[in-house]
Amino acid sequence: MPNRVNPSRILLIDAYDSFSNNIISLLETRLEGVKVTTIKVDEEIPDLAIFLHPFDAVVAGPGPGHPDNREDVGLISQLWQLKDANMLPILGICLGFQSLVTAFGGSVVRLPAPRHGIVRNVTHHSISMFRGLGTIAPVQYHSLHAEFNHGAFAPGWSTVSTRARPSIEVGELELLAWDFGVDNQDSTHIPEYEANPEAILMAVKHKTKPFYGVQFHPESICSDASCRQMVANWWSEAQQWNQRRKTRRCRRGFDDKTAVRSSSHAQETSMNFRAIDRMEMRDDARAVSEAISGTLNGIRVPASTTKARAAVISRSLPLNALKVPQICGLLKIKDGDAVLLDSEPHIRADVGSYSVIGALEKHSLRLDYHVGCAMIKTHQGDCIELIDLRNYDNGVFGFLKAFMDAHRTTPGNPNVPFWGGLIGYIGYEACLETLSIKTSNRTGPPDISFVFVERSVVIDHGSQQIHVQSIKPDDDDWVSTIASNLPTCAHAPQQVPSIALDPAIIDPDVSIYKSKIRKCQEYIYSGDSYELCLTNQAYINTRCVPNAWPLYLKLRSLNAAPFSAYIRLGGLTLLSSSPERFMRWTRPVATLDGNTREERSTVQFRPIKGTVKRYPDGPDRPPINLEQATALLSTPKERAENLMIVDLIRHDLHGVVGSGKVCVPKLMVVEEYATLFQLVTVVEGTLINQHASLSNPPSLTASSQSSACNSRPHTPVSPAGSPEYLETSDEYSPSCKAAVHKTGIDVLAASLPPGSMTGAPKRRSCALLHDIEGQARGIYSGIVGYMDVGGGGDFSVVIRSASRWKGDTGNNRAPSQNRDRWTVGAGGAITSLSTEDGEWEEMMAKLASTRRMFE
Repeated sequence: MPNRVNPSRILLIDAYDSFSNNIISLLETRLEGVKVTTIKVDEEIPDLAIFLHPFDAVVAGPGPGHPDNREDVGLISQLWQLKDANMLPILGICLGFQSLVTAFGGSVVRLPAPRHGIVRNVTHHSISMFRGLGTIAPVQYHSLHAEFNHGAFAPGWSTVSTRARPSIEVGELELLAWDFGVDNQDSTHIPEYEANPEAILMAVKHKTKPFYGVQFHPESICSDASCRQMVANWWSEAQQWNQRRKTRRCRRGFDDKTAVRSSSHAQETSMNFRAIDRMEMRDDARAVSEAISGTLNGIRVPASTTKARAAVISRSLPLNALKVPQICGLLKIKDGDAVLLDSEPHIRADVGSYSVIGALEKHSLRLDYHVGCAMIKTHQGDCIELIDLRNYDNGVFGFLKAFMDAHRTTPGNPNVPFWGGLIGYIGYEACLETLSIKTSNRTGPPDISFVFVERSVVIDHGSQQIHVQSIKPDDDDWVSTIASNLPTCAHAPQQVPSIALDPAIIDPDVSIYKSKIRKCQEYIYSGDSYELCLTNQAYINTRCVPNAWPLYLKLRSLNAAPFSAYIRLGGLTLLSSSPERFMRWTRPVATLDGNTREERSTVQFRPIKGTVKRYPDGPDRPPINLEQATALLSTPKERAENLMIVDLIRHDLHGVVGSGKVCVPKLMVVEEYATLFQLVTVVEGTLINQHASLSNPPSLTASSQSSACNSRPHTPVSPAGSPEYLETSDEYSPSCKAAVHKTGIDVLAASLPPGSMTGAPKRRSCALLHDIEGQARGIYSGIVGYMDVGGGGDFSVVIRSASRWKGDTGNNRAPSQNRDRWTVGAGGAITSLSTEDGEWEEMMAKLASTRRMFE
């Protein structure tokens, strides 16, 4: 068992990468008794040597940029200058490796063909951290590579057999491992890579100092088991070095309680320490108590949010032949504000099997937020109030978390995922705010808008049941009336009404879009990003259509999708046919173990990256079948795009749920939809909260909602040729056990924007895209869905969608003021392997799938 009383401490210096939390999980789950503390690469630490005293080793992490740029490497460059008395073992990964090489006489230059998300064979001489290992197959993410001008790699040397290749020492470094072209001829072959050097350096160690480095990413989901063993070997050598030196905390009088006080600045920056931050997380029980009594963090909230805990009133009846549009007709969803989350067009047992219809009233509470504003604006009937967000941890998401905690209900039907709660959207610019990326203030729709749904109808398409529900007190009459009237809807007409739009379509400019592709690739070649998800927008000017319901019915008939949505809040209308779930979290399931109450919730992401049209362009070309689509989506480019986003999502999820609580039950599986085939992965995590048991604890209910993360053994689904690695652990990491009152909303805030719409590393990529695209994305690339009063939630990515804002005529793009302007967004992931024509065609295919509803 790991030593949790006095754990070994490793410091991770995070260079703003989107895989750092995966490294932390690898260290904490693979290395016995290890606890990881994290600081950012640009922390201002006056005396790094003193700051490092509490730690047994350092990992210099990956990140965007170049090792010669001090802003990119920051503190990492100081590690190699430590005096002998302050020295400790260091492992550099990717950027950290490159910094080590440049510190001892090497140089780092561009690869002719960058490698991102690619699995390659790496050979070595089974010494040092590679001892006992055969050829390893790690994932590579790098645009740059290290080299020495010492003739280390003579022409033709890579063709010599592995055993005959000599080990090499260059100056103070020993070169340990290489990627040889000849060793990868039988693996994934990419013609562009033939332009790269015959041998690319993959690992080094210092001859006398405990400094090590690897170019590849051992923490990736597709790196093989030998890579994780290599990290364990490094740790073994690090411990041996420390033992020989008899240094570190025990000698210098440091223990766990004084570790963070190793310098005056350490205490000032302790909130940046991942391990410490988890132990000091604020308990929101006080906020919930205040909310129920009429305040949230001392700020008064609208009267409707101060009610006592509600009960769920519900009635269930058979669906029979009823369809979602017919039920919407009974609820008069065409009038006023409306929210519909619609899975009927494309029912999938593992994805979209429920439809949720909000039965809104004139006085239904709506919450609106604009980026850059420290206020929530509430609308309830004719009453408008402002709520100050400055008193909330995590701003608007802190408010949403407290709001939902204050509205928790007594348990309803556990088989119904939505009992009531907030339904709405979070736009892309609000997502950027979570990364501290500033966007210009703009007029237009709110960047976040939710309505509090107290009455709803939920359709379970799997069991063919309708659930009529209310969380309003004494609302039995409404529930009974709707349940009684539902059977009469079966005779309502189902045809899609025609609508005259007179559309004028303004498509993106091909030359401008291709120039943006070139800009993206320049950033990728320079090492600033691995992948950039470039988007653009088309505008459709139509006759003014006050009621867009017929348009939505046409869209759902053309693009059958499991996460369709019809949203009309205030002046914004969203018509969505999204195939992509962003994130779902289940209601927490509580258990008692002695004096400890534990709550578990399963969090799931379903990123889509990789697209093939079902119907190819051109006359007499037959539609593509699943087998053909699978072959087309098995190319290195498509798989690399998906893998980069999967590793990014694992990082986001690990950052909240903790080490060893993330798994990948489906890896790169092809799914078919009405017009497209998509490459899909499923990433899941287990969110665990532990509390001292209450004198009168809430009732503990069983749940049928389980996760692959909670059952072992489990066999992952992975495409042929990829390592089958399911990341699970039955052990808590020390930092994971310290988490207090984390909910799905915390994971949501930590995971925005959707990685499938940004690229990696996320923060740098989003900043670059903001400049390249030159326009706001708005609701496109954001998310739409619900937060349930029972503690669950479900959101999809806003793609394959069209939106309209009242009064928006596109700066006189429309011929007259009595016309509407609809915006349709589309895009694709740009990598070093992208072609301008291919990316343009993919983006236009996605546009066409939505735009055709206006034709």
